[in-house]
Amino acid sequence: YTSRYDKVPSWLMIMLSCLIATGFVLIGGLLAGFVVGIPVALVLFVMILNGSVQPQDINAIAFKLFSSEYFELGVFALTALVVFFWVKVVEKRSIRSLGFFKGSIWRHMLKGWGLGTLLLLASFAGTYVLGGLSFVKVDFSRGTLLYILSLIPFWFIQGGTEELVTRGWLLQTVTNKLNLSWGIAISSSLFSMLHMGNQGVTALSLISIVLVGVLMALYMLKTDNIWGVAALHAAWNFTQGNLVGVAVSGTHPGASLLAFKSKAGIPDWITGGAFGLEGNIMTCVVLLVGIIILRLQLKKENY
Repeated sequence: YTSRYDKVPSWLMIMLSCLIATGFVLIGGLLAGFVVGIPVALVLFVMILNGSVQPQDINAIAFKLFSSEYFELGVFALTALVVFFWVKVVEKRSIRSLGFFKGSIWRHMLKGWGLGTLLLLASFAGTYVLGGLSFVKVDFSRGTLLYILSLIPFWFIQGGTEELVTRGWLLQTVTNKLNLSWGIAISSSLFSMLHMGNQGVTALSLISIVLVGVLMALYMLKTDNIWGVAALHAAWNFTQGNLVGVAVSGTHPGASLLAFKSKAGIPDWITGGAFGLEGNIMTCVVLLVGIIILRLQLKKENY
C-alpha cells in the first residue's frame, strides 16, 4: 500500500491509474527501441563499413529481428522494469507488494500453468466440435520442439508483465482507493482496451479479453501472489500459439506442434477469426464457467 493517492478524488483516480498503467506499456516500448534499436543500428553500420552487409539488405535484416517472437515477447521485460521503478522510487514501497511473495513459488507456477493449459484446451476443443476449426498439419520435428520450448520463458516474461501492470499494480491501486469490484472492473477493462489495435479485433473479442481479465483477477485473489496468474497467462498464450497453432490475440507466434485454421464460411463468432480463439463465443463460455467456479471458491473462503 502507498499513501501517495490518498488525497486524489476517486473519479480522478480511475483516470489517473489507467493513464499510469498505459504509460508503463508505452514507456517500456520506447525503452525497447532505444535499448535494442540503437545497438543493432550500430552493429549494422559497422557491418556495412566492412562490407559484410549491403545497405539494401538492412530493412530485411531489421524486419527479421524485430518481428521475431523472441524480440516481441522479450521486450516486455523493459515494461516490467518501468513498473518496478515507479513502485520503488515514486510510490516508495516494496516490489514484493506487487504480489511477488515468497513460498511455494514453483508450486504456484505449475498450478497456474496447468490451469491456463486446461482452459485453453477446453476452448479449443469446444470450437473444434462446433466446426469452427480445420486441421492443417502436425509438426513434431526436432527444430520445432526446440523452438517452442525455447519460447516458454519468453511467454512467461510477456504474460507476467501484462499481469504485473494490470493485476499486480492497477488492480491493487484501484482496489485500495475504491473497492475490489472497481479494481476488477477497471483492470479488466483496460486490459481489453490494450488489445484494441490487434489484428482481427471485434466486439466479441474485446468482451472475451475482459472476461480473461476478470478470471485472472479472481485467480490472483485466490492465490494471493502474482506467480500463479503469470504462469496461467503464459500457458494460455503458449498453448494457443505453439501447441494448437492458432493466432494469439491477432498475432501469429511461428512454429507449433499442431496447426489449425478457421473454417471458411463459418462466422467469426464461432471460429474467432483472425483474432484467434479469444474472439469466439466458446472461449467466453469457458471463461464464464471458470469465473463462476473461482467466485464460488472465494465465497467459501469468505472473500
